[in-house]
Amino acid sequence: MRADFQKRPHEVSAPADERLRADYTALGVPWSAWGEVAREVQRDLKRKRYARWAGVDALEFPQGPSTEDLVTLVLFGGVEQARPHLLCRATLAAGSLEALWCRWLAGESLEPETLRAFAGAPERLAEPLYTPGLEEVLPLFFVEPDPARAERALEVVSARWGPSRSQPWLDFLRALLGLWREDTSVEAVRARFESSVAATPPSAVHQLLAPAYLWGRYIEALPPHVLLERMGSSLGRITAPARVADVQPVMEVLGALDVLTAMGRGLRVEQAPGSVVLSAQAPEAGGTDEFL
Repeated sequence: MRADFQKRPHEVSAPADERLRADYTALGVPWSAWGEVAREVQRDLKRKRYARWAGVDALEFPQGPSTEDLVTLVLFGGVEQARPHLLCRATLAAGSLEALWCRWLAGESLEPETLRAFAGAPERLAEPLYTPGLEEVLPLFFVEPDPARAERALEVVSARWGPSRSQPWLDFLRALLGLWREDTSVEAVRARFESSVAATPPSAVHQLLAPAYLWGRYIEALPPHVLLERMGSSLGRITAPARVADVQPVMEVLGALDVLTAMGRGLRVEQAPGSVVLSAQAPEAGGTDEFL
């Protein structure tokens, strides 16, 4: 096992597994789900998966990659391979908010008036063609520095949804509202923005679009792909150790097993909720499956 661990890549098979993230944190092992996603995207870009889009990909997904996949691709530097797919997706979803975001990511200009057409009154918080999520609709009320309209939207959303996983983005929007009222600094808005980005899991990548647009409109006028790539750079910074042998808690357990097996008495496995205890103990007469 020790020799195998020295050469075996430390790969996490469930990048969006929040329980796994918690376990790694408890063990003191640095790991970010985004680090795994970033490595996968880089592999796909290197083999030009999105530039070709042939074979199994074309058979299983004839209309091209999903919007979520394309946003992730742009996050980690794949805007050139993503652009034709984004424009295709925008054509397929014509008339929807998704189409607007796809065109914006592809480099087309996006005017506040175009976004406002989807917003309606703050009390409605609904776009006419389908029922989008909170993270899609609420920022549409922030496409102009209109503090009264923005504050009303925040009131409605707080009363309707209460605390949720969207809370970090609500905090960012409140800070943006404070910036318009001139009682919040740009540094405070930046801090809220960065903490909101860090709290976004890969499964909610679409939540990054509207805040990135707002950041580019009111804080730094940068091209959309640059805004997303900045986010990707911060999200992919924490990565798991490259080899299993570099995961110290794993090697500590292996060392403890060395000591126990050296006693020559066998190992007893005791499993309890949240833990497994191994101890040296002579097998009972007849033996059971508990003994190794």
